[in-house]
Amino acid sequence: MVTAAVRTSLRDLTGRPARTVLSVLTLAIAVASVSFLAIPTLIDRAMQDEVAAGRLADVTVSMPPIELSDDDLADLAALPDVAAVEARTSVDVRVLVGERRAPARVIGIRDVDDQQVDLLRIESGALPADGEVVADVQDANVGVYGGDAGDELVVVRDGDEQQLTVTGRGRTLPGGEQVQDEDVIVLYATVPTVVDLGADPGYTSLAFLLEDPRGPAAEAAVEAIRQQLATVPGFTGFSDLPDVRAPGDWPAKTDTEQFAQLLGIITALALLSAVVLIANTMSTLIAEQTRQIAVMRAIGARRRDVAAIYLRTTGVLGVLGAAVGSVLGLLLANALASSFGSQFWAIDVPFGVDGVVLAASLALGIAAPPLAALPAIRRGVRVDLRDGLEATGSATGAEGRSDAVLRRATFLPRPAQIGLRSIGRRKRRTLATAGIVALAVGNLLAVLALSQGATEATQRSWGDHLEDVQISTGGARPFDAAAEEAILTTPGVAEAEPVLKNAVQVGASGAVVWALEVDPLFRYRIADGRWFDAAEAEGAARVAVVERNLAQVEGIEVGDTVSLATAAGDVDLEVVGVASNQQEDGTAIFVPLSTARSLLDEPTGARTYWVRMTSPDAAIVDRTTSELEDRLAALGYEVTSEVRYVAERDEVSANRSITLTIAVLGFVIVAISLVGLANAMTTNVLERTREVGILRSIGARARDVRRIFTTEGVALAVLGWLIGIPLGYALARLLVWLVWRLLEVRIPVVFPVGNVAVALVGTVVLALLVLHLPVRRAVRLRAGDALRYG
Repeated sequence: MVTAAVRTSLRDLTGRPARTVLSVLTLAIAVASVSFLAIPTLIDRAMQDEVAAGRLADVTVSMPPIELSDDDLADLAALPDVAAVEARTSVDVRVLVGERRAPARVIGIRDVDDQQVDLLRIESGALPADGEVVADVQDANVGVYGGDAGDELVVVRDGDEQQLTVTGRGRTLPGGEQVQDEDVIVLYATVPTVVDLGADPGYTSLAFLLEDPRGPAAEAAVEAIRQQLATVPGFTGFSDLPDVRAPGDWPAKTDTEQFAQLLGIITALALLSAVVLIANTMSTLIAEQTRQIAVMRAIGARRRDVAAIYLRTTGVLGVLGAAVGSVLGLLLANALASSFGSQFWAIDVPFGVDGVVLAASLALGIAAPPLAALPAIRRGVRVDLRDGLEATGSATGAEGRSDAVLRRATFLPRPAQIGLRSIGRRKRRTLATAGIVALAVGNLLAVLALSQGATEATQRSWGDHLEDVQISTGGARPFDAAAEEAILTTPGVAEAEPVLKNAVQVGASGAVVWALEVDPLFRYRIADGRWFDAAEAEGAARVAVVERNLAQVEGIEVGDTVSLATAAGDVDLEVVGVASNQQEDGTAIFVPLSTARSLLDEPTGARTYWVRMTSPDAAIVDRTTSELEDRLAALGYEVTSEVRYVAERDEVSANRSITLTIAVLGFVIVAISLVGLANAMTTNVLERTREVGILRSIGARARDVRRIFTTEGVALAVLGWLIGIPLGYALARLLVWLVWRLLEVRIPVVFPVGNVAVALVGTVVLALLVLHLPVRRAVRLRAGDALRYG
């Protein structure tokens, strides 16, 4: 049998259905935001299935082209801890996409019918035969190439065109990662096809599955592989550090987990918005029931009995909000995980549940409302009994200094004055409602600032490059004097210089060595110390300039000796400077070109040249780049190029995609703020129903009532906007700091004034939309009904 106390709790909810529904909806949205934390788990499950189905390599090594017989491969497969081996080769080419020459990489598979590691799995069409290719599914997903089975793909070599038939679409995780990271078309073919396209005979990479892929065992396997390859004629060592995959790892897993930590901040802000709203709602509920509370106490109810009634009310709100929010969260998390899986890996993420996150959602949803309501309940039960019995329940509040200030706004119409004075008399609720709006405005400003900061960082990074195009070769033959002469004598070329790049390990961090001339086609920015000088370059001194990100992560300072683990062994360099550039995400190490050549025992030649054109005009750059590719290909070099303005445009676009994702998720907070504003105004109309009746009785028209509540709502929105400006700046700095701490990417803090104006317009417009229903209710109240309202 339901007790009187329980009936009172239920009546508090059913008596104000609009307020109850809005409060439950707000809490449900906040609870649903906790589901963001399940996205990495859902994606990880799908990617682990991809890893198993594709037999993703545990170790991958690269080397200059080396011919391996079936017996050589069998010897490698028989090494301790090696479960399987796959040999691959590749060639970088240009293909015609419309009228544009687009960079492409054709990966050669030794035996398409008997693959062992990094399997090419066909999504549609058929495996390729000689003269045919399969397009990676990521080509179409990223937008670099959308060909289907049956298309004829035109490859440009030596100024001539060669056609290849596309037999379908397929996937490998390493190939898809190359499409994402390098914005290059990835195609799969047989080895004879790749050699026919200009690749040197032999294999350039080996992928291994290990019986035990854990750290020490994997390191031992790499050393055994190195020793076994040393017995093969033509092997000169690895081209780069071996790529060792940790158990359970997959491409971009670390980035996904770090991104999830940013989502946690959004979740916290969403929950904070909901807690403020629930506290505001309970404060209003108790204020309007002050007399009812006093009556209950007068007839013998203890304070704890009264408190239990309202805690029970908030508990029911919590259960309803948690139930609705958990279901909504499951749908939202799976929708977002599916979207991310499709966008970044072109995979289907099956519907799933993260039990830990679901339990946390339910617990937070149920516990948050009672905890948020405690201050209001405590104030309500401690009201003096006499004052409580004399209370009207209108919750108009007492006059203060703010009322005196607002009373002077005589230049405003009378309805507007009444609306503003209402704000001043309900200070606690005013600040709570404005705080909800401020969170939305602050979140919007912070996300816009993060997006613009990322764009500015990208543009600044590419602005440090003074070359217009980077020409590289991936074949066994590096660029030599003949290649340099061909480059410098190409019409449209103003300047060119050789560059060497190599991946290394510094402590626990991966880094990339850039070997440059003493006066390079690069704008270096020294934050501490100096750049290496001509004497050091002449003497091949073992000195280095380290970028600031890497220096801070590894605790490197000017004057330190830094040890680099390279494919050729460990190298010690003296740090003479720290640069503030952001190349390679802030992990570049600059050394003299002569030093790198000395360490590699290659006194001449290079695999990359930076080239500056006579004009930065895009048409001239494109035309000259095509001429360079044709000239070098005619001399027998395997050529690929990166045009600076194209690479900068693509990277800016990719950064915008990431920040747009954050913005979409941040919309949850905006949604809570709008529901919160609607809740506040609906509650305001309810508690002032008698006041509306009095106004109508003394001659106030419907439009006067509309102006009173519209003025109050817009003023609350503008107040929230004002509070949101400094809050947005603080959040922007927090997000930039988190990006640095979690992603180790440094971006500037930008806070354009234009964004503040955009936020003001958006806040006012949305406030007017949200106010429509509660104001409409106030306008339609009849004077008699309003006066009798209890």
